[in-house]
Amino acid sequence: MANKRSIRNRVARKKKEMIDIDITSLLDILVILLVFLLRSYSSGITLNVPEGISLPTSQTQNINNLGVNIQVSATKIWVDDKQILDTSELPDRLYDQNGRRIIPLYNELVHKKNEVDILAKSAKNAKPFSGIVNLIVDKSIKYNYIKKLLYTAATAGYKQYKFVVMGENQ
Repeated sequence: MANKRSIRNRVARKKKEMIDIDITSLLDILVILLVFLLRSYSSGITLNVPEGISLPTSQTQNINNLGVNIQVSATKIWVDDKQILDTSELPDRLYDQNGRRIIPLYNELVHKKNEVDILAKSAKNAKPFSGIVNLIVDKSIKYNYIKKLLYTAATAGYKQYKFVVMGENQ
């Protein structure tokens, strides 16, 4: 039995050699997998747009731009923090142009546009009329009413609309 132990001890006593592993090829494979995964990951939707359709562009910006703020709740409308309409105190004529344009809103927007035009003519560094409306609309407002707001703003000379919304993480 003593002989068997000494043979085992000799094998165990042999120094194990260091094995060199070439990791270059392993890194190449990992880089290729990473590139493949990044290329295949898509956060957007791919659409085939037929010829003859020109899609509008969108600009995501802060509200810090030259524009008129229109705030709309279920019962009131404000223009730049000035209340111009309250449904509890409705004027005699609220709509014109077949019920498409809100008269008090139109009058206030035209007044704002004229103020900016007068200021732009009188001051050198004044910025010209931008034609931008920032719409801050309650989520309970129906689409037909939003159409009236947009039509009213367009007839008053405001051709660009920006809807102010809350982000998902707020």
